[in-house]
Amino acid sequence: MNSSKTLGEFALDYAQRGWHVLPCNPATKHPYVGCDKDAAGRDIPRTGGLYKATTNVDQIKAWWQLWPHAMIGVRMGGASGVWALDPDAPKKPGEPDGRASWAALQSKHGKCPLTHTHLTPGGGRHLLFKYRADRPVTNSEGQIKGLGIDVRGNGGYVIAPPSRRADGKAYEIEDPLDFFSFAEAPDWLYELILTKPERPQQSISQRAVAAMRRPTRAHAAKSISGILAKMAQEPADSRNRNKLLFWCACRLVEMTDQSILSAPDAAGLLIEAGMRSGLSFDEANRTVQSAFRG
Repeated sequence: MNSSKTLGEFALDYAQRGWHVLPCNPATKHPYVGCDKDAAGRDIPRTGGLYKATTNVDQIKAWWQLWPHAMIGVRMGGASGVWALDPDAPKKPGEPDGRASWAALQSKHGKCPLTHTHLTPGGGRHLLFKYRADRPVTNSEGQIKGLGIDVRGNGGYVIAPPSRRADGKAYEIEDPLDFFSFAEAPDWLYELILTKPERPQQSISQRAVAAMRRPTRAHAAKSISGILAKMAQEPADSRNRNKLLFWCACRLVEMTDQSILSAPDAAGLLIEAGMRSGLSFDEANRTVQSAFRG
């Protein structure tokens, strides 16, 4: 890609091709643009981050004038007409290698066609496919969950080249010949992503008890169930859902410190509880991760 151009100019190029873009923090990948506020100064859900992504030239110029080193986020799904598969390299020892998982899936089901692909600084790839309204991909991994392969469709975004992280590592185009040439994803891939694995129907409280690392006293199980129940009881239109989820997450963080729950189990239960209260996956995940970082 032309190295003499600014990131803002690349963002404008993408927008002219129909991609809805937004500025993202090079250190965290999080969007710079926040939610709109109501009359009381509270965040209005689904008005910030990827929901601000646009093709408006004046807005894009203003953003990159304000944040000239911002990475280029691209909203996936119906807005931009594409969705992304993200086979990722493991970030920690013991994590699944999405690249190996992706190779194994293709060996089993058949090769995927060549398509517009990004190379990520972490050693992974973004494979972008045409979005189909009759097969609405979201951020759900379906049956490939746990393989180290992320999916980004409606409700998600990816970082586009030539964005550069705070550590100086850049996103790149894998093959210039495939630039903006988007393939149809194979049927077998849709079937895996759009079909959720079967699992026994358990309440969140039951799974919380089952997820405990070791036997614990009855009051601990009751406490976990009670914490999660607070989210379940919160009305879907409540403006306190994020604050309540953060409080619940902090309580479960204390329990992970006591080895009552593992951190991944606690995070999964909390995110599901947040989504049941009406939050999106991204909203719930950000709140839970914030509590765990704290």
